[in-house]
Amino acid sequence: MLGAIQANLQKLTAPTMNSPILVTGASQRVGLALALNLAQAGHTVVSASRSKSPKAEHPNIIQFQADLCLEQDRLALIDHLQRNYDGLRAIIHNASLWLDDDLANLNTMFKLHVEAPYHLNLALGEQLLKMNKADIIHICDETSSRGSKSHIGYAATKAALQNMVLSFAEKYAPVVRVNAILPGLLILKENSDDAYRQQTLKKALLEFEPGAQPLIEAVQFLLESQYSTGSNVVINGGRHLKNRIAVD
Repeated sequence: MLGAIQANLQKLTAPTMNSPILVTGASQRVGLALALNLAQAGHTVVSASRSKSPKAEHPNIIQFQADLCLEQDRLALIDHLQRNYDGLRAIIHNASLWLDDDLANLNTMFKLHVEAPYHLNLALGEQLLKMNKADIIHICDETSSRGSKSHIGYAATKAALQNMVLSFAEKYAPVVRVNAILPGLLILKENSDDAYRQQTLKKALLEFEPGAQPLIEAVQFLLESQYSTGSNVVINGGRHLKNRIAVD
């Protein structure tokens, strides 16, 4: 009995060359590290980003250049996936923009954080449902559940992305598990000075810059999990507790 269960788990989680993982925004920073990790584990990864990166060159990574804010680019990506692959193991919506608050930026972030995932999830549903188990993972943000007075539009569009997890989890169950990851600080902004670095790190209980590894571990957990859907995985170093301590 145990042997049969283990065999089924291996079948569900084993990399499949003709059923890739789509990762958006995978040309730099955390998305790049995630794509490389998945590729090194044996998965075929389709990286959809506005620009190609020499750092993402790997035998298992197919770089597809697309501006996901544009419908015609999304349609080209959808057509590529439907024509070239038998199914789709997972979609990981990592593409993100952290822009200041104004109407133009709000529209851009809405297209990338909400419209693009909505479009891709609907259009590629049949590809996901061909699998024994498939996953959709929305990379949201810890501010998507608490707001941000300095980046209202960013937090609001990430909150919409988080909310869609619930609807798509219901729509595609039980074959497709749909979950969200809510990261806090993972990698500091480039060229950060020491004052900014110290101020930012002190906002969490775990006062260090973790890099991409926490998100990679969260993705690995969800890809292997058999009993998680419509859920949130928070990786913020205890920032919510630090805020509570400050108030107390």
